[in-house]
Amino acid sequence: MNILEAKNEIKSAVKIYLEKDENGDYIIPEERQRPVFLIGAPGIGKTAIMSKIADELGIGYIGYTITHHTRQSAIGLPYITQKEYGGKSYSVTEYTMSEIVASVYDAIEKQGKKEGILFIDEINCVSETLAPAMLELLQRKRFGPHKIPDGWILTAAGNPEEYNKSVNELDMVTLDRVKKIVVEPDYDAFKVYAYNSGLHDSIISFLSLHNEFLFKVERSENGLYFVTPRGWEDLSTAIKEYERLGIKVTEQFVSQYVQYPQASSEYMRFYKIYTRFEELKSGEKIENGEVESTDLTGDNFEVRYALSEILRAKAIKLSEKAESKIQALEYVESVLKKAEKDGQILITETESLIKNLHGNKLSRYQKIAYKPIIDVFQSQNPQREGEKFKEQCLNYCKDKMGQIANVLRFAENSLSKGQEFASLTAGMIANESFITLITKNGWEEIFHYFDGLTDSQTDKLKEKASRLLKG
Repeated sequence: MNILEAKNEIKSAVKIYLEKDENGDYIIPEERQRPVFLIGAPGIGKTAIMSKIADELGIGYIGYTITHHTRQSAIGLPYITQKEYGGKSYSVTEYTMSEIVASVYDAIEKQGKKEGILFIDEINCVSETLAPAMLELLQRKRFGPHKIPDGWILTAAGNPEEYNKSVNELDMVTLDRVKKIVVEPDYDAFKVYAYNSGLHDSIISFLSLHNEFLFKVERSENGLYFVTPRGWEDLSTAIKEYERLGIKVTEQFVSQYVQYPQASSEYMRFYKIYTRFEELKSGEKIENGEVESTDLTGDNFEVRYALSEILRAKAIKLSEKAESKIQALEYVESVLKKAEKDGQILITETESLIKNLHGNKLSRYQKIAYKPIIDVFQSQNPQREGEKFKEQCLNYCKDKMGQIANVLRFAENSLSKGQEFASLTAGMIANESFITLITKNGWEEIFHYFDGLTDSQTDKLKEKASRLLKG
């Protein structure tokens, strides 16, 4: 299965493991809660989905790469203590608490979550001395004498043998006690993730045209050549900083992340196409309706496709800004409703909000949207200020919808409603921020630009909209 399908499988497993009966006991007993064992090629997103699942379920999370540990740090250090048996005192060996188990207790205190996910990466690459402890962990959820706290679900991941010489095959007894999920690289799944994670437009566009380069491994007489989704994502982050600082992007730089010569060379050629549209890409003339088209006469498909992806990214950026305002408004309305019965909640929520604004839990756009809320909560009349805030948010969303309409108008005028335009609109409806915006705000102004959607795309759109309305 692909990484998104695996994510849903793992999320469902964690959900049922945490379900409780009327007495507060876990419905599925611990001995039947099979640890999830995710196996797949390196760099395809196994680690990333674990923390994402925890965030979505509102539970704690802590991850470890087990190959960094020794037997002592995993199990604990031995020490001598005295015990009495049959009236006689004996010296016996006991162990300090496992560093990993102790870290779970620390996470419970720091994160304030009694339930969570303990993720152990590269579990099938441990040394021979640590291997028995790993088997016991998977079978009994223990490191030596120390048990993982109740309510913390064990998940693990590993690489197939062909990608890692250190892999030790798990025996049948162990595999019969885990929920094994095999993940394969899949472009369609990666594209959804890329759209929603804000990967660099040029990378998404390039891989849309050359998805054979999403994941590729090849051995030759000159060595090992490879490229992975992780490599593309790290390249995306680095390119954004290069562009921000005005540093030139070169093929040599790209090849440090994309270690497959043909892929790095082809991507660099495609990236140069993007620089042609740098003025349109970086400015806001399109969004503001100051320019309504560009001449692409004589240009090939790659050039037209590059522009369509730039325009898609602009529309999504506007959607993300609007979605942050929607989230902020819903948060304010929820808190003010509770404050009608308990005014103290405004103080508590203000303190929490200030903490989040200075931390890493909110995105850049969320921080901008949430910052004015402090003034609302601390005002003399929060309910009245809340109504003003609501009006500001609704006007802001309306303005962003108008800018999205300008982007789509520019696209239609420049590209007509051909293949490239269809790719743009398909990319928009695959983005959660855009779906949130049109679900909460309506899309009458831009609906006619999407009249080319397939039945499958329309069904997915309706499904996402229904889910958001219920949520």
